[in-house]
Amino acid sequence: MYLFTRASRLGSGHLAESMDWSVRMTAKVNTIAEVEVSLWTTVFSPGLLTLTWTASIENLTQMSGLNDKLLADGGYVELVDEGAQFSSGEAIDDSLMRFVHADPDGASGTAQVATVVQGVLAPGQSVSGVALGVEIAQRAKAITGCPTSFGTSVTGTYGGVGWITTFDSMDQAQAADEALATDADFAALLDAKASVAYLPGATRTIHRKIV
Repeated sequence: MYLFTRASRLGSGHLAESMDWSVRMTAKVNTIAEVEVSLWTTVFSPGLLTLTWTASIENLTQMSGLNDKLLADGGYVELVDEGAQFSSGEAIDDSLMRFVHADPDGASGTAQVATVVQGVLAPGQSVSGVALGVEIAQRAKAITGCPTSFGTSVTGTYGGVGWITTFDSMDQAQAADEALATDADFAALLDAKASVAYLPGATRTIHRKIV
């Protein structure tokens, strides 16, 4: 299974109109798509005013077919044209992540907040780094009680890896963050193994669900 994401950053001004457009765009896609598409925005993180559409897909053929259906729909194309006025002018980025460990509890549909941690495998750590990624995800869930999945990048930075944890509320996200920060065994795991398996400079972002 894969996670497809499409990220577009809004320009300054016309916030109400741009958010209304993004909701209409999501609704339109969901009338065409065979998979559920959700809309998120970054909060308290780099890339403020970035909109991200996400969908879990079974394979790349399914995603290719969906793209063909969208481009053949006049209403979708009109919405794409309308949205150009709200763009910051930066590139629209698509990405694919292959789930290595997909937490089944993350598919409940109740999530309102998600944190995403992204890193890059160190040279010579492809096998051990992926195994460690799964272990970190499982340990994080055991500590926080919140669904945590792990995957590897199919597009974007070669050797990229990522952890996605979902929460029902911002309060739950804060409580989970504090639980991880104060767990000595989890910190020891990161110090002993993650510092070897991954390159320095991992990033963490918080996302709030719009629809």
